[in-house]
Amino acid sequence: MTATPAAATPGPTPGPSPVPGPTPAPAVTAPGRRARSQLLGGPLFVIVVTGLVGFLLVSQLRGTQRFSQRLSAENEGDLARILSSLNTQADALRDEISTLKLQLVDLEASSRNDQAAAQADAEQLQALEVLAGTLPVNGPGVSVSIDDPAGSVGYDTMIDVVQELRDAGAEALAVNGMRVGANSAFSVKDGKLQLDTTPLTPPYKVQAIGQPATLEGGLKIPGGALDSLRSLKGVVTDVQRVARLDLPALAKTPTFSAAHPISSTP
Repeated sequence: MTATPAAATPGPTPGPSPVPGPTPAPAVTAPGRRARSQLLGGPLFVIVVTGLVGFLLVSQLRGTQRFSQRLSAENEGDLARILSSLNTQADALRDEISTLKLQLVDLEASSRNDQAAAQADAEQLQALEVLAGTLPVNGPGVSVSIDDPAGSVGYDTMIDVVQELRDAGAEALAVNGMRVGANSAFSVKDGKLQLDTTPLTPPYKVQAIGQPATLEGGLKIPGGALDSLRSLKGVVTDVQRVARLDLPALAKTPTFSAAHPISSTP
């Protein structure tokens, strides 16, 4: 018996293939929006600035063109007058600059002169204060020691010593540590030598600030103060050059009386 092949069982009929549609766009997150706003803000600022610069340039060019058009509209005579007026103004400005420069030079010179005058006045005031004895001073000079155990030195001899030192260029003097001022005076009371009513005790020490060699030479002039002192009984003198002396100011500043005009009205 011949075998018969089995019939194939029909399967499901395939349907039509679906048509592909557009792929949906992904959602934009919040950081993406901020980045987009920053990208848009930068170019916008550049555009605004560029517009402002362009506006200014156009305005300047228009002003220059209007001025050029005004000049081109003028005739030769008007242009000559305009040029002459500009030259006159330029000359006047140059003259004013020259005048101001001269005034500046005068002011600078006057300022320097004022400073020099002020410095000279200050130096003169200081010299007068030193001479009057109202300022303490220091400097090189000489120191004269006068030993007088017998009391032979009188006020007139001390005046000669001080005067010779001043004539030799002494800038300041002191006796026994007391400053000798312009109004100082030597006197004798109860047989004792005094300076400005203050008793002096021997040995006397006279100090003078100035050129040491000149001061010493002035004291040693033949027939001068040193010779007069050495001729007195028991008096021994010694002169020493000193590199630095410190002299005080006057213990009592002198006072002066001055007259004042009075009113003529009774």
